[in-house]
Amino acid sequence: MVRRSVMLEPFSLPRRTRPTRIARHSAEIRLLARHRKVRTALAFVAAFGFAVIGLTAAQSVDELISKNLAAKGWSKLQGVQSVKQIAKVTMQGMEAEMTIYLKRPNRVRQEVAIGGRKVINAFDGVTPWIINPMVGSTRPIALSGPQADMLREQSDFDGPLVDYKAKGFTLELVGLEALGDRKVHHLRLVSSSRQVVHLFLDTTTLLEVKRSTDVDMLKLEQEFSDFRAVEGITMPFVIRTLTNGVPQSEFRVQSVEFNVQMDDAIFRMPRG
Repeated sequence: MVRRSVMLEPFSLPRRTRPTRIARHSAEIRLLARHRKVRTALAFVAAFGFAVIGLTAAQSVDELISKNLAAKGWSKLQGVQSVKQIAKVTMQGMEAEMTIYLKRPNRVRQEVAIGGRKVINAFDGVTPWIINPMVGSTRPIALSGPQADMLREQSDFDGPLVDYKAKGFTLELVGLEALGDRKVHHLRLVSSSRQVVHLFLDTTTLLEVKRSTDVDMLKLEQEFSDFRAVEGITMPFVIRTLTNGVPQSEFRVQSVEFNVQMDDAIFRMPRG
């Protein structure tokens, strides 16, 4: 309101009122000047404060990642070129054996033997595919959508936190939270395709104990436990999968081998 009177009110006033009005305008101008200086100073302080907060958060995220990698044995893991895992999987009252092959930089093959048949999911760095005799097909089929995205994510040999910026991800520290009887650091990871993944690191061990994401109106969660060191690399030997809070499967590692010879052909989609 003050600014409008200064800018729009005419100065061609009767002679007897001019000195009073001019004095009042001068006072208002000085007041506005002081207000502008105060607003400028406050804006600068606010901007500086937000910059410091943002910088501190970024430092905290990078520090947490560094400690997480150290806890997993990154000095050993970065020298590993391939991994073979054999696990027992329990799902909906059935038990299956799963064999997983991982090879740098982004190849994965999963074989699930159940009821005398074998389901194969694989990704060679280009095409995600599946052979699923459980649905009456023995021919390889190229995958798309969430299932393909999941295979691509699982093929990331080092996991999403390593070089996350180079991968086009953004990462923020949401804060400290309670998860059961433990405290966790909650991290929010957003991929270049805008897929959001929530990661939870135990405040004591700095290892990832939970991961969750939303896919097609479903909340998918993985809980990691029974961490063991194998050749200096710490990894979970039990992984529980839940959908909308309901347990779906439990994955128990039986054996782990590093730097196993693997032919790239096992990851490629067969012609057929």
